Amino acid sequence: MNYTFQPALPAPGQFDAQRLAPTLLWRASNDLHQHCQVSMELTVLTLLAGISMAAQGRYDLKMPYGAIKPTSINALAVAGSGEGKSPLYDKVLHPIQDEQRKQRREWRKRLDAYQGELEEWRTEEKVLTQAIYRKQTKGGTAERDRQLLRELHQRRPEPPREFRLLYEDTTPEALFSGLEKATPSAALATDEAEVFFKGAMNRARSHINSLWSGGSTVITRATKEDIVLDDARLMLLLMVQPGILETYLENQGQQARDSGMLARFLVCAPPSVRGQRFYSLQTASAREAWEQAEARLATLTRENLILAQAPNMPREVLEFTEEGAACWVQVANEIERQMGPGGYFEACPDHGSKLAENVARVAALIHLLEDEEEGISAETVQMATDLCLYYSGSFRQVFMPPPQEEQDAFRLNEWINEQRQFNWRLVRYNDARQRGPRPLRDKKRLKAALDVLIAQQQVVVFTHHRTRFIDLMPWMGPPDMSTL
Repeated sequence: MNYTFQPALPAPGQFDAQRLAPTLLWRASNDLHQHCQVSMELTVLTLLAGISMAAQGRYDLKMPYGAIKPTSINALAVAGSGEGKSPLYDKVLHPIQDEQRKQRREWRKRLDAYQGELEEWRTEEKVLTQAIYRKQTKGGTAERDRQLLRELHQRRPEPPREFRLLYEDTTPEALFSGLEKATPSAALATDEAEVFFKGAMNRARSHINSLWSGGSTVITRATKEDIVLDDARLMLLLMVQPGILETYLENQGQQARDSGMLARFLVCAPPSVRGQRFYSLQTASAREAWEQAEARLATLTRENLILAQAPNMPREVLEFTEEGAACWVQVANEIERQMGPGGYFEACPDHGSKLAENVARVAALIHLLEDEEEGISAETVQMATDLCLYYSGSFRQVFMPPPQEEQDAFRLNEWINEQRQFNWRLVRYNDARQRGPRPLRDKKRLKAALDVLIAQQQVVVFTHHRTRFIDLMPWMGPPDMSTL
């Protein structure tokens, strides 16, 4: 049977929320959008990340071609200070943080009991060791005591595993050690990702990539036993200010792109909401949708409790319906086609090669939040496609910025618009260089930026009495030079 879904991909820059509107994901995100006063696209991505944190340890995904993949996603939110990142982060992660705090108190009790058992064990070991020593010094064999000691070593108390899904400010060794010795599913999440981009965690790219793919990885240590992670799960939620990310990309961006780490991210870089957040004396809505989503997050989180006792517990495998699989195949093939010459993803094949898998993972997360009984449907795949293609546009915006002269032209035009507001039409070229944006006081960059604006018919540069001027409103006809 053939299933046809046209078009396979939404048009670049287009997003139609009608398909998502009835879902709990969209309705809960809208509640958070209104309550936290943050952009809708940032809210949706953060909620998807929260679902991934709670679900990746207990659910895997069977791809239409048969491979088993994690339900982990890596999410990067780029927003300036005061855009509401922290309130949103705290709200979405509260169910996970709350359960983790409760379980930590219980773990401390079990740890105290373990310390007592370990002391008793060591006392028994010491008694047997001394008995063996005494018998050997008297010429005996002490074979019975040796057997008891071997049996005792097999009964050495094991430290209790800590239930920990969330790591916020950590080192690579602490994170990977936690995955090995605590819960084998974790999220590296922070609403101030400067610590990630400037710290040692960023240098663990190869291990992060392996865990995203569901593979094994070994962390070699010089003075300690190696950390071996087999079938562990790790996802990332990083919220960062634009300036910090720009500095990182200037210094290490190419390495991160080449390693494939950045290609795995779903990226959100929403426009600022400052100036649009107004208080109201009306009664706040009940936020019923968010309460439902929060309860579902709490349920998914509690499903991970078994991992503290049975870390190798098999995961439930989510599958696509026949229609859902056919829809995903069409989407994946179209993405592959768009990586060819002249295609939308020709300039970013690293991103394109991971996008279809991200669509499948996001579809699985929507499926889990909605608590659907059957397989992942074609409609859910289409919703995931809409979201991932929207965030793909943000990926291009952040990691594939326009040439320097176009960025400078945009910055210069903002300054020019300020002059236009005061009805300034003519500006001396040297005044623009001295009073304009600081980076454009370099004459070569200023000239290149002006060339772009001239080509766009935004300004005209001319010379009058050996002085160069910039006409900020050339569409108004020749300027009145008598006023100079």
